[in-house]
Amino acid sequence: MERREVSFRIYRYNPQVDRHPFYDNFKVAAERGITVLRVLNHIKENLEPRLTFRAYCQAGICGSCAVRVNGVSKLACTTQVWDELAESGDEPILLEPLNNLEVIRDLLVDIDPLLEKLKSNSSWLTSSIPEQQMGHKEHIVSETEFEVIDSASDCILCASCYSECSMMGVNRRYISPPVLLKAFRMNNDTRETLAGERLKQVTADHGLWDCTHCYRCVEHCCKKIPIMDGIHRLREEAFERRMSGSEGARHAQVFFDDIRDNGRLKEMTLPLRTKGVAGSLAMIPLALKMAIKMRTPPLFTKKIPGIKRVRELYLRLEKLNAERQSS
Repeated sequence: MERREVSFRIYRYNPQVDRHPFYDNFKVAAERGITVLRVLNHIKENLEPRLTFRAYCQAGICGSCAVRVNGVSKLACTTQVWDELAESGDEPILLEPLNNLEVIRDLLVDIDPLLEKLKSNSSWLTSSIPEQQMGHKEHIVSETEFEVIDSASDCILCASCYSECSMMGVNRRYISPPVLLKAFRMNNDTRETLAGERLKQVTADHGLWDCTHCYRCVEHCCKKIPIMDGIHRLREEAFERRMSGSEGARHAQVFFDDIRDNGRLKEMTLPLRTKGVAGSLAMIPLALKMAIKMRTPPLFTKKIPGIKRVRELYLRLEKLNAERQSS
């Protein structure tokens, strides 16, 4: 079996004794087929017993062993060392804790903020079967019905998307991709009765409408779940239920209307239409700075040459959406 010595550079931090985080270097004789988690276990058992990380199933099911490998959030138990070597060459493989969560010690992070967000946004199924009938009556979900939530049901809450989300990096109060995915999964379960209430919860401040569409959650999902598809569907559902009174919803509607009507955004009036008069007044200092630097958007926006084609596409989408709602 092919074997070579591999260098690992591991983030270390014990807040009880360390003033600042630091990195430890280890060399491990690794054979082809070994995972990052096996390396961590080897280091803990043979080289540094104080090294702290979280792991349980070791089979890519529980999601507890997620760490950042060479700057990308991954499951340690399914990440092959040799695959990382193919990307990093002779450089040490860098192992760090997940982003956007407080480090408890070394590679171990506090996932309570994620769990609290799941709790506060009703991330569970509220069955339409009365409690007294549970266990005595089946609630059948057809294959066609389950297909809608099939991929979303694969989420193992590893928090990789939480770690990679660009919005989480600037606003820790943001609801986060895994909570939105759970909301989509529960709202589209045919046994569910709490969909409307849950949608109100996820569309509140720091919620659904704060997503920046960076798609990092999709790119780094360990289970290859199309998370953004679920987020888009939640937004559509919010509009269908007339839950469009929030600033984020107005912002999305303004984008929709401008592109449909002109093919371009009317940036000059965008803050007024999104934030209202009071909210726009708070942006005056920023507007003055932009004016000084000659960065102000045009006062009038001309229609793009292909606006007729754009409107045809919009009409087609609206027709398809109406047909889907009626079916």
